[in-house]
Amino acid sequence: MTDVELANIVGILDFHRELNLEAVAELLESSSVVSEVNYSPEENHWLQTRFRFNEGSKYVAFYRSGTCALVGCSSFEQLNQLVELVENAMEPVIRDTPSLDIKNLVCVGELSQKLNLTHLAIAAGLEHVEYEPEQFPGLIYRGNESDPVFLVFASGKVVITGATSRKEANQSFQDFTEKLVELGLRD
Repeated sequence: MTDVELANIVGILDFHRELNLEAVAELLESSSVVSEVNYSPEENHWLQTRFRFNEGSKYVAFYRSGTCALVGCSSFEQLNQLVELVENAMEPVIRDTPSLDIKNLVCVGELSQKLNLTHLAIAAGLEHVEYEPEQFPGLIYRGNESDPVFLVFASGKVVITGATSRKEANQSFQDFTEKLVELGLRD
């Protein structure tokens, strides 16, 4: 079995102190690594930024609670580079070393076969499935409450969301493929 491909990582960087978002916005507006700063407290309770990253940019949302969400990295190497950029830009307000927590991985797996989603919906049981083909072309499969969620497409492509490690994502995908075999929907 091949590993799932990592598509997106959502990390939370905690500065361990409350942030004055207006002051942070002013600080980041003067930073050469920040391409966009949007703070409209009447519309959103967070500060939206885009950090220059390679040939593009990455979204980072700052919250008054002292955390920021880093979105859009497709590898842990990229995430670590983005964390370093954010820490450097925030250096004037950092008192303690920020901590990083992985909140969500979005991964893609390939079953290498087409699936009949109607059969899967019936076989897996309605308590585990959301399937409305008129609304969305995929089937949403939820195993146990603590497990990642799967978006399953007729092409055999599976998007896994909710894992917090590659190991968990790979194991969940393997468990899902075994469940398909058990249900008689996969060789």
